[in-house]
Amino acid sequence: MESYQALLERAREKLPPVQTGAERFQVPDADVMSDGKNTVVRNFQEICGVLRREPDHLIQYLAKELGCPGVLDLPRGVLKSRLTKDQISQRVREYTAKYVICSECRRPDTHLKKEGRLTLLICEACGAQRPVTVRRVVAPERPKTPVLVGEIYRLTIEDVGRRGDGVAKKEGFVIFVTGATQRGVTVNAKVTKVLGNNAYAIVQP
Repeated sequence: MESYQALLERAREKLPPVQTGAERFQVPDADVMSDGKNTVVRNFQEICGVLRREPDHLIQYLAKELGCPGVLDLPRGVLKSRLTKDQISQRVREYTAKYVICSECRRPDTHLKKEGRLTLLICEACGAQRPVTVRRVVAPERPKTPVLVGEIYRLTIEDVGRRGDGVAKKEGFVIFVTGATQRGVTVNAKVTKVLGNNAYAIVQP
């Protein structure tokens, strides 16, 4: 008769391996179907349950990233555009990396917390915190002009203004040229100032 210890070891060998940490975490594949011009994720609520995130948060993210309206019809999520399963699955993976997985210990045991305009991802396993919403400040792009201050250009005077300055154009850009008083002549003009859609220049020898 086998000893108790031998029986225990045999029982342990038959048990499935125990997974811990992020290894146990697996997001279900999106169960997608087309409904006219809409795309329905039939297991949307199940995905949110595994992610431990509110369905409204996920549907808003998908709608923004995929560029289409999104509505909840729980347990389904509906995206009002024709999309592929791969498109949706890719965005769910991106959402998971940004809003679920801890960047320090790589575990999914996290929750979101609002602090002012920031949303923090707080890990319940290691205590790490990181912002997941960053306000992007984009510097306004300066309009490109076909002329630069200090440069000399060969210009044809097309007209003469009220003040006696010649009026020339370069790629549709109007340039007032001081010292050019005759229509039809071609002059060398040095640009002294660029303002909005106009530039000012003076005739060079």
